Amino acid sequence: MEAANREQNITQVMRWVIQSNLQVTTVSNSNHDFVIQFSETATLPDIQIVHQKLDSAFVLIVGQVKIPQSDREKLKNLKREKFSDFIWSLKLNLLNIGVDFTVLGSERDPDSWEIQKRLFLNDTNTSQFYEAYSKVKYALIGIIWSYKRELDLKG
Repeated sequence: MEAANREQNITQVMRWVIQSNLQVTTVSNSNHDFVIQFSETATLPDIQIVHQKLDSAFVLIVGQVKIPQSDREKLKNLKREKFSDFIWSLKLNLLNIGVDFTVLGSERDPDSWEIQKRLFLNDTNTSQFYEAYSKVKYALIGIIWSYKRELDLKG
């Protein structure tokens, strides 16, 4: 019964991805029930759909942006208050988008940002999946562009 349920969940999630015209890059069995990695284009970050446990009622749409060490070093040379304001601005923007996020590394100097959106398997259609995916995608792009803008302003 559990194997049939797992396959049904994978099929449902794959249907959302395919109907949204996204490209599956990998399906893996990690320490989670399953992970499906996909992308829209080669220039956008890969995003994963993670079903953590076999009996879990939801999946997570997860993306991550790693901040290059060289960029972090340049930004650390800003006045401490300005860099702190930059990080707080990013956090508040992510809250406004409506995504969950985790700062990886130091809160004062993030190594990377992980963005998540939760979708309940029984209550989600393709349109709702694409809306959640888009929020994660826009949050990731927002982080990338915010760092780029800050580096460009620094000069």
